[in-house]
Amino acid sequence: MAGADLTTLSGLEKEVYEKSISEGVNNSFDLKEWFKLDEESYPGGDGLVWSHHGGRNSSPFWANEASAYPVAGNQTHSKGRIGAKKIMGRIQLTEEAMEDLTSNENSFRNGMTDEKTRLIDDLSRRENHALGMDGRAVLCLINVAPTTTTVNVDAPGGIANSAFGNRFIDSGMFIGAVNPTTGALRTSIRQVTAVANGGASVTVDAATFTGWTDNDYVVQVANASVTDILDTSFEAAAWGLPALVDDGTNRDNYFGILRSLVYSLQSYVLGSTGAMSMDLAQRMADVLYNKLGGTINGICMHTSTRREWLKITDQDRRYSGADLRNPDPSTKAFTQGDITVDDVKIKALRNIGLDQAYFLDTNKAGFTRYVAESGKFMDRDGSMWIRSGTGTTARHAYEATYFRRVQNFAKNPGVCGRWDGITGQTLIVVRDL
Repeated sequence: MAGADLTTLSGLEKEVYEKSISEGVNNSFDLKEWFKLDEESYPGGDGLVWSHHGGRNSSPFWANEASAYPVAGNQTHSKGRIGAKKIMGRIQLTEEAMEDLTSNENSFRNGMTDEKTRLIDDLSRRENHALGMDGRAVLCLINVAPTTTTVNVDAPGGIANSAFGNRFIDSGMFIGAVNPTTGALRTSIRQVTAVANGGASVTVDAATFTGWTDNDYVVQVANASVTDILDTSFEAAAWGLPALVDDGTNRDNYFGILRSLVYSLQSYVLGSTGAMSMDLAQRMADVLYNKLGGTINGICMHTSTRREWLKITDQDRRYSGADLRNPDPSTKAFTQGDITVDDVKIKALRNIGLDQAYFLDTNKAGFTRYVAESGKFMDRDGSMWIRSGTGTTARHAYEATYFRRVQNFAKNPGVCGRWDGITGQTLIVVRDL
């Protein structure tokens, strides 16, 4: 006669759950955490007017006895204007989701709280991406005009590079193509259904691409029905390092002042760096010092680029690691510690340009984040929740929108520099989840 076993006693079984949620996204926003700007309140109105002193009085000269007076000169000042940029996201919950997922007894976490807090995390991730871009919010460029649902892309973030073009695109996004010459939005809007693990392409919902062509800008759009460039992210993002630390290549119009006319607003940019070397690094340090007295106190680059830097230092490894309290660069880098040039830390970051390096004087640059709204859910009508839809499109659900309004600025970008076109890296395509 058979005894009791798990099969015969299955009616007694209870499901037992883990106490916590396994986290599958990375909420460490490395560029935001490293590149900390001084915060100031945004004054509203038509933006913040700023003044830049960029030229001297040319009249001082050594004079002989009874010499003629020099022609009077003058100081040169320019005025510009700083506006705020907005980022926003939206959530929708049904009545049941709001009522039935509320406690430890019926859910791993309160459903409403989870959606609200994780939306804020997702906005922060996009802000982290934006700090490595130039404010145009270009996700990538089209690499050969698409004819199938597979769209080949390159230049992630609008920064020249043949690899990892889909770096900043997520499945579910609506995307459009922008004419890089005119800034006009092409006709077709597509939704991303998948991103290739190799980094070179995305899959979209249909193969209609009216007007899309090679080297068009790929930008995020609000929904599938968008026809106006105002309903896209193009030119709507807060400015990041490629715009602030620039010589006019990305942003000649620097908050209302043309860099091409004001030399002191031009950062020193080496456009085709090639292989890194200590000589090039010293050249950068010397140029910044000679121009405006800049002294580098922070360097950042992508992790793959840091590995190229380590090759420069590895030849001296046996000499630099004698003090175990200050191990050699390769040892520090292995645990994601900061390697150094003298006392200047080199920070390896996930979201910086793949073949770029930035050299910053944070003491003199005057990096500032102007904050018009630090972040909140829309609630002007007394509630953050609004009913979903109207009339025949109405649903028994509620929606909420979270937003921030900020802009990043550098008062003296001329004390900073940038390398573009660094070569030699071995890039391993790893998506920032």
